[in-house]
Amino acid sequence: MAAAIVRGGRVLAARRTTPREAAGRWELPGGKAEPGEPLTHALEREVAEELGCEVEVTRWLDGAAPIGETHELRAALARLTRGEPAPSEHDGTHDEVRWLTADELDPEHDGAVDWLEPDRPFLPQVAAALRHSSKDMRRIIVFEAEHAEAVEQRLRHDGFDAEVVRERLQGEDDDEDHPWAVVTDAPSLVAEVLTDEYDGWLDEDGADHGQEQPPPAQGSPLDLPTAPRRIKRIP
Repeated sequence: MAAAIVRGGRVLAARRTTPREAAGRWELPGGKAEPGEPLTHALEREVAEELGCEVEVTRWLDGAAPIGETHELRAALARLTRGEPAPSEHDGTHDEVRWLTADELDPEHDGAVDWLEPDRPFLPQVAAALRHSSKDMRRIIVFEAEHAEAVEQRLRHDGFDAEVVRERLQGEDDDEDHPWAVVTDAPSLVAEVLTDEYDGWLDEDGADHGQEQPPPAQGSPLDLPTAPRRIKRIP
């Protein structure tokens, strides 16, 4: 079983350390089910053991890929519900994880990772899911890191995709003026309520930023609305 963990219009890839013939190549994280164990439960358990985070399987992908002569691989879309994925020193299966956009799943893309063969048949379905989800993403802009974290936690608790990223106002050098954004697929009504509660603004125009923006650590500039769009409640 393999999990395509989707967040902010990207999917998680993990680089294997073992066995020797697979070391250095990339896969969707996962593992094997115990006898009699439901596949969904088994996949969520394996991800927790390998990456130290909790996920929820949302949909199984079509088809299966052979692994040798006796096994086959099935894959599912999943969302992150708790924690941040990182290779587990105790498990030792992976040594690096990377968030990839739909375009980066194309083997012809510059810098594409070297996927293990059983995972490759699922990549077109994963890319299609990423492109579909990115069309309905919006950004809740706030100016306090703790507010961004609180919004992210509440959205994830309610079953939505949510990721905190650091925005950067073009032409600004003062880091204190750089807001935070929570990229989410939550409906506009839900996003508006949180925007109002944390005194921010809602960006509905950046629907495809989930694919275009790099991971938060890179801190590349992003275009922001020219003026805050406050959400006002009707008296």
